Amino acid sequence: MNPNPKKLEEIVRENMSSLEGTAHSYAHVERVAKIAAILAEKEKADQELVQTAALLHDIGYAVGEPHNETGAKLARMILEQTTNLPEQRIEKTVKIVLRHPIAFRDKLETLEEKIVWDADKIDLLGVIGIARVFHWMGKKPFETTVNVCLEELKPIYSLLNTPSARKIARERQRRTIASLSALKEELSTEDLRIS
Repeated sequence: MNPNPKKLEEIVRENMSSLEGTAHSYAHVERVAKIAAILAEKEKADQELVQTAALLHDIGYAVGEPHNETGAKLARMILEQTTNLPEQRIEKTVKIVLRHPIAFRDKLETLEEKIVWDADKIDLLGVIGIARVFHWMGKKPFETTVNVCLEELKPIYSLLNTPSARKIARERQRRTIASLSALKEELSTEDLRIS
């Protein structure tokens, strides 16, 4: 029995219910799954594998840090208990979950790993990416959050692995640069043209 997408969505949503309203909530997972589906189609990748891994990629946040490791363990358990997937398919899914953080960019081996990685990072671009960083940083100092946006969001686009990811994320990258430029101007009051 292959993973039933609706059943898997229910399981992931239930496991992530404690994360509702956070930057890594099920709403983020849904967006990543949609982006991943587009990329998998354009790159002619294994759709089922990509969708299963995209749905499970951040489930570890509901368990503890490091979320990719706790998520990989929980993903394996869920797939073993709710599907009859061969061990090889489960292992591929677990590796995608394990390798989706930004630090694993140069360790990605398969097209499907690259697609889920790209989809997750595209959700850090554009206005939504900036909003997610501010939300995620919570009560940290405002200046710290601004610096994270300025230093860490700009380079993400250049790290995307697939041509399809760069193509569909081009407008979000433009918005990221424009928004961060406006933020810098406003912080310095240069936008007011004070004379």
